[in-house]
Amino acid sequence: MWVVRLPNWLGDAVMATPALSALAGEREIVLLGRKYLKPLFEAFPGVKGFIPLSEGRLGLFRTAKELKRHAFSAGLLLTNSLSSALIYFLSGIPERLGYAGDGRSPLLTRAVPRPRERLHQRDYYLRLLEVLGVRVRDRRLRLFLSSSARKRAGELLFGLSGPLAVLAPGAAYGPAKRWPVERFRGLAEALLREGWSVALVGGAVERPAGEALVAGLSRVRNLCGRTDVATAAAIIEKAAVFVSNDSGLMHVAAALGRPQVAIFGSTDPEATGPLNLRARVVRKPLSCSPCLRRTCDRGYRCLTEISVEEVLQAIREVCET
Repeated sequence: MWVVRLPNWLGDAVMATPALSALAGEREIVLLGRKYLKPLFEAFPGVKGFIPLSEGRLGLFRTAKELKRHAFSAGLLLTNSLSSALIYFLSGIPERLGYAGDGRSPLLTRAVPRPRERLHQRDYYLRLLEVLGVRVRDRRLRLFLSSSARKRAGELLFGLSGPLAVLAPGAAYGPAKRWPVERFRGLAEALLREGWSVALVGGAVERPAGEALVAGLSRVRNLCGRTDVATAAAIIEKAAVFVSNDSGLMHVAAALGRPQVAIFGSTDPEATGPLNLRARVVRKPLSCSPCLRRTCDRGYRCLTEISVEEVLQAIREVCET
């Protein structure tokens, strides 16, 4: 039995799903990851279980103790951190495989050199498996939703009429990835005038901005902070169009194959763009972009110069395909 350490961030974990599918086709696997990912990944085909990471000062040692109890034969790291390799080392897993770097190579039984060429994050994970001799048959992102998540999504959306536009105004990376909230409101107002209904998804930290975004509008529902990631995914699955910043939920929409518009600021769509034939990326190709910075001292022009009309036009294009 293998244990696979999932990436910490939602988007990275979703981009790792082709790697999970490939490995599950050849090995029995259990996933190790942050607790919030469990509702979305515990039902993934071929996965035999999900072990949440223990948190707090002693979390590393508690997690290692739990892994030791399972007596895994091998452990694969999809993370690059020293601490994740140390957990596997302390747990006594005989084979410990992952990319080299961050001073962790001595803790691994096979440390694979990181690729020198520029790769999309999905292909970064797949390259590791290919080097380890795992055959990759399908490179598509995949998610599998439970009936309970779909039922909860239906309850939260009950009463909305017209085609559903799901908007995700947040992004954990920082303000250099977030299209201004007032632009999202302008987009919501324009969609409502055209007969759409609108739902917002995101974490609890986005809820206050969501309330300001929907204030005074009808046929709009702010669901930020009211769902786990599986229910948010089930809401996105019902969308006639999904609009977001470069965020984890953007990759969820890509994995579900929804028509989507992704707004990019400081980050690079060639490295983390949505892998979805039904996606459109809206960005401004400024000389300073992509800078990959979290904040900006130049007025966030790469975001503020993107108009509501440009995003509306991208929505019309993806909805026509």
